[in-house]
Amino acid sequence: MSSFIVFAALLVVGALLMVAVPLFRSASNAPSNDDANTLQAKTALSVLREQLAELDADVAAGDMSQADYQRTREELERRALEEGETRSGTLSAKPARAWGIATLLLLPVLAAYIYIEIGTPEGLDPTLAGGPDSHQVTQAQVEEMVATLAQRLKENPDNPEGWFMLARSYNAMGRFNEAAEAFAELAKRMPDEPQVYADWADALAAANNRSLAGEPARLIDKALALDPDNIKALALSGSAAFQAEDYARAAAQWERILPQLPADNELAVSIRQGIAEARQRAGMAPMADAPAAPAGAGIGLTGTVALAPAMADKAAPEDVVFIYVRPEGGGMPFAILRKTVAELPLQFDFAGVPSMAGDRPIPAKVEVGVRISKSGNAGARPGDLESGVQAVPPDAAGLKLLVDTERPS
Repeated sequence: MSSFIVFAALLVVGALLMVAVPLFRSASNAPSNDDANTLQAKTALSVLREQLAELDADVAAGDMSQADYQRTREELERRALEEGETRSGTLSAKPARAWGIATLLLLPVLAAYIYIEIGTPEGLDPTLAGGPDSHQVTQAQVEEMVATLAQRLKENPDNPEGWFMLARSYNAMGRFNEAAEAFAELAKRMPDEPQVYADWADALAAANNRSLAGEPARLIDKALALDPDNIKALALSGSAAFQAEDYARAAAQWERILPQLPADNELAVSIRQGIAEARQRAGMAPMADAPAAPAGAGIGLTGTVALAPAMADKAAPEDVVFIYVRPEGGGMPFAILRKTVAELPLQFDFAGVPSMAGDRPIPAKVEVGVRISKSGNAGARPGDLESGVQAVPPDAAGLKLLVDTERPS
């Protein structure tokens, strides 16, 4: 028996002691022992008897009229009757024993039923849980759980939360075609939710080398029709326009996102860089309200970025390349350069790049690295391609960054 079962059993026993024992006590102890109510009733009856005796003595001594005697005696007898009824009610507690027995029988059964229905009974099997030395879920276990969820949804498809979990799970595992199918099922059950269509379009694009043309574009339009300010739909719409070389529309769609984000937000900084590139390609002037940032902010890193030949078939030309500078050990970047795989190999220079440092001082050493994002987001995800991270002074020159590893799932 696992420690979980022992612990759960102790909790059930504790609950039974707290609930059932008082029920039995009220039934069994009352007839044989004087509880507080019984003792109080006996005391009150004794006092009433004494009062009746005193009343009789007063009448015999001529200290009370017959009329007053009769009225007072009737009042005392009525009180005596009430006290006797109170005592009888106190001693009658037979239903408590039945409730106690029912509690002892039903509470463990009910607890077990609830756990079987909404818990994870498979977790009680050490061979499935990974044994006592297991500290994390393995990839095989994740795939098994996802497969189990998929099977349950086939048997009970009217479960939007389940389809959402399945779609996100497939997406995280890089199984984008299956993620798109799950989002399609979710859309049938949540037809008015814009985020579902945006996520569906993103999964379809990921399954098709990040191309947003065709069905993804239709889904993006559907999401924006439901919510014109949906951030993900606007971002994808801008990316679709950029892929179609409609740079003016790309800039316009991305600019609609900025009012919804704090100016120093990492996504906002990335979007501003995309807008600047789209406007430049469209021959448009920079945004009039673009916030001024300290040029370089003390960072003057220069160098080159290249893609290792072994990774060439894992990157599409339109995949986004992020060259980032951050504190040693990780944290919010000080600055980011955004490029595409099609531009590799390339030379980079952080001089004049908008700062994300805010009031943070630039330390004597920083970390610089490269990430090729399959999703187009700056945050790391499974399947992204990365370079090693180098710790260098913020003005180091001639750096060589090679993208040669794939982020594990």
